[in-house]
Amino acid sequence: MLKFVKKYLRESLGGIPNLDNPDMFSIKNHLIIRDGTTGIEYTVSDVDLSDKENPVIKCYRYNPGDDTRFYLNINKEDFKNYELA
Repeated sequence: MLKFVKKYLRESLGGIPNLDNPDMFSIKNHLIIRDGTTGIEYTVSDVDLSDKENPVIKCYRYNPGDDTRFYLNINKEDFKNYELA
């Protein structure tokens, strides 16, 4: 399963394995995903594969009002709630 996930991340999302930590997987710069319910968009920074059965997408967004950055970790069970923007 993990081999398939890494292959998908590499081929479909332009992902690159992290050289310092093989359990981390970096996605191409500026990949934007959208919460299907709220419409809020997030920039994906990494994919954490340390738990082989439960990968986590790490992303962030800016608050344009005061230039604050918010961070979000999306667990496997919530993947279905997000789409490419």
